[in-house]
Amino acid sequence: MDMLGRTGFCTRRSLGFATLGVALLLAVLVTAGSAAAAPMSGQYLSLGDSLAFGYQPNLVAAGDFNPADYQSYAEDFASMRPQLQLTNLGCPGETTESLISGGCPWTLGGAPLHTNYPGESQLQAAVGFLQAHPQTSLITVDIGSNDLLNALAACNYDLSCIQASLPATLAQLLGNYAQILTALRTAAPQAQLVLFNLYNPLAVSVPGSDQLLTGVNTLIDNLASAYGAQVADAFGVMNHAAGSPAERAFLCSRTWECSSYQNIHPTDLGYQQLAVALLHALK
Repeated sequence: MDMLGRTGFCTRRSLGFATLGVALLLAVLVTAGSAAAAPMSGQYLSLGDSLAFGYQPNLVAAGDFNPADYQSYAEDFASMRPQLQLTNLGCPGETTESLISGGCPWTLGGAPLHTNYPGESQLQAAVGFLQAHPQTSLITVDIGSNDLLNALAACNYDLSCIQASLPATLAQLLGNYAQILTALRTAAPQAQLVLFNLYNPLAVSVPGSDQLLTGVNTLIDNLASAYGAQVADAFGVMNHAAGSPAERAFLCSRTWECSSYQNIHPTDLGYQQLAVALLHALK
């Protein structure tokens, strides 16, 4: 997601979410999933926007742009599967268009990525990596959130305007996503491919906005079926109990929306939950 404020998916992972209780809960979930998940080895390539990167607003506020201090679901998942070697190409602010054409917004300001690829788009770097590492066993992709957020911002978060512009947004998403997946499948036909659907951090501040993701997430489901991919249910773990009063409580603990940062990115707990969603997608 975009790296700026409320229109971005980007704080040090230290505001109480990494407590013993959370760690124990994650351990229980991981243990439950590990029994059914097949062992994986080889290369793990993580692609996407700021969720793949592990963007945290408190780190940005503190002026810390060291990639080693940002840990996403990819790093969390790799820690569960130490036989996998992670390469993380995630770029904060990436859209489906910039992933294809280049111009990673994070690097335009001089900030480094986990893995830099100067002069290339993320997709070009991914294809080059896959050609050089035919033993890659897992590819994850989270992309599209910034496309939708840009459409929301253009409509000033007016739901009627957003609904009217949604078909055009979905058509662009479909075309770009298909181009991305075709390139990945061509370069790595045997790799397990997992697409993250989108969660809705704005459910707290924009009531009724959950329904806007229905079309986007259906599109991602259909693309996954067409390209032999699995879907990691980001919406399910982040917007848990969607439509009920409990949804706010889950979002407030799993994103920074209810903190002083009012930021839509995941907290430590949120990234851990996304890693668990990936684990379940691979069963």
